[in-house]
Amino acid sequence: MLAEFLLTPDAIADAYGGDGIDAVRELTGCIFPSRATPLALVCKLGDEWEKATSMKIARIANVNHRQAAMDLFKRLMSSHLYVSRPMVSAGIKNENDWIAAGVVSNRQAPMNKIVVSDQATAPESVGTSIRDFVSDLFWEDHPNPRMVGREVLSQEQILTAICTHSDWLLMRLPQIRGGSDDEIVTVKQIIRMSNDLPVGFRKSVIDLHVCKQRNIPEQNLIRGIASELESLVRKGVKIQLSIWPERHFVNRELLGGDNTKTSPGTIIRRPLWLITMTHVAVGSRAAANAGDAGNTWSLFSRTKAHERYEQMNKETPLRVEVLR
Repeated sequence: MLAEFLLTPDAIADAYGGDGIDAVRELTGCIFPSRATPLALVCKLGDEWEKATSMKIARIANVNHRQAAMDLFKRLMSSHLYVSRPMVSAGIKNENDWIAAGVVSNRQAPMNKIVVSDQATAPESVGTSIRDFVSDLFWEDHPNPRMVGREVLSQEQILTAICTHSDWLLMRLPQIRGGSDDEIVTVKQIIRMSNDLPVGFRKSVIDLHVCKQRNIPEQNLIRGIASELESLVRKGVKIQLSIWPERHFVNRELLGGDNTKTSPGTIIRRPLWLITMTHVAVGSRAAANAGDAGNTWSLFSRTKAHERYEQMNKETPLRVEVLR
């Protein structure tokens, strides 16, 4: 499942595998797996991170290793797996400074790991070495699909990366009835995670899709949802609510992406990530179902995310409301 990592410049240029070629090949396979959906987001920490990484690679003595590392770096920078965090300190001079800055950034918005070179000491709990990062054992903790407990804390670990790095999020949750004791619990969780972020991090516009419910008038459904989300709207969160026919969809889906500018200068949405969920956390039943073994979450490729988004755009809801 999608996870975010900060690699120090030294880690990307590390040559622990002799001349370094194997190290780069292994790192490339982790970030860009050939036969699986990419799971790793690599974040830069301020603009200086790019400059420092480029300079570190340029100093690699072995020509083949240097070229391989630079090819990986360029590929990473041009990919949708490359995300940005604001710099949290100035005057960084060495790897220990990058590690310290990463620890501070992690306190602002949690990431999965800070990856350091073989010559550095990884920070406790949030750190790991490049050697361990590229091991099969490390990636066993990041399976796709993944079994997720049907409660908020388990979901938070899976949702953090996509909530931190999306300009917009689209949720389709079929079991919302306008009260506090249903899947609105997960809606609130995602909204908070994607908008309660420090200055410098992107905030997400929210699209919430729900189905009409039997024996609940449409206006009552809208009024109930609006009441549940009112406090978040007052804080400035932009939420659009779409109402669909009863049982129009039954699958739980989360789409996320960024805003990108076309050649004519128009801003459009670019879907990047699609997650499907067998179940999500709900009101008072959350704790009772924390160990729900049947709760499978799956991350799909960027291509699938785009296809699903285009498919949704061809359909017309019964009603659309911007919550105010």
